[in-house]
Amino acid sequence: MTGKKIRSMLFILMMGMMLVLAGCNPENGTQESSSSTMSSSSSSSSSTASSSAAGTAKSSDQAVTRKITVYFPDENGEKLIAETRTIHSKAVCEDAVEELLKGPEKKGSFAIFPKKTKLIGVTLKNGTAKVNFNRALKEDFTGGSTGEEMLVGSLVDTLTAIEGVKNVQILIEGKEIDSLSGHLDLSTPVGPMKHLIAK
Repeated sequence: MTGKKIRSMLFILMMGMMLVLAGCNPENGTQESSSSTMSSSSSSSSSTASSSAAGTAKSSDQAVTRKITVYFPDENGEKLIAETRTIHSKAVCEDAVEELLKGPEKKGSFAIFPKKTKLIGVTLKNGTAKVNFNRALKEDFTGGSTGEEMLVGSLVDTLTAIEGVKNVQILIEGKEIDSLSGHLDLSTPVGPMKHLIAK
C-alpha cells in the first residue's frame, strides 16, 4: 500500500471521527435539555402537589359558622337562662367565653362577669378546658356564694355543651385558684352544673 493511499485512508478515518464527535454534542445537549425538562416537570408536579396539600390543609383549618348555647343568670340569680349565638370561627371555646363576657342579649337575665374581665385563652386537653382570665375576674368579683355559683355555672355549662369538653378549670393569669370568693372549690376541674339550668 502506497503512502498516498495510507494518507487518504487516515483522512477519511479522521473525517468520520469528527462527524461522530460533532453528532454527540447536540444529542448530549438534547439529553441535558430533556433531563432538565423532566426535572423541571417533576419539580413543578411536586410543587403543585405541595400547593394542593397546603390548600387542603388550609381549607380544613378554615373557620366554620355554627350555633352555640351560652348561659346567663336570671334576674333572681336562681337559674341559668340559655341564649343561642352564632359564631364564625374555628376557636369555638374561646368564642363561647367571649360571648359570655359580652353579656345577655335578651331581657330577664344579667351579666355575671366583672366588666373588666378579659379572656387570655382556652386550652383543651383530655376533656378539660382550662380557661385563663386576667386578674380582674377575681379582684373585681363582688358576689356572694350564689353569685359565685352562677358565674361558675354559666361558664361550665356553656363550655361543656361543646363537643369534647367534659369539665372546666378556671385559671387567673395562668395560675390555678382555690376559689373566686371562698364559697366554691375551684382547685380542681368542675363538671356540668345542669341543676342550675332553667327548664
